[in-house]
Amino acid sequence: MSQVLNMRYPKELLKRIDDFKAKKGFTTRTQTIIYLIQYALEKSEEK
Repeated sequence: MSQVLNMRYPKELLKRIDDFKAKKGFTTRTQTIIYLIQYALEKSEEK
């Protein structure tokens, strides 16, 4: 079962996500956003 989540992002945030995507070599914004969420969750658990 898959879930779909539609979200709106401010243009500045999308620009930063796209810059990060290009820097890290991700192919889609979705991959980049999921990576950033996972990274943030792992960092928050370390504290």
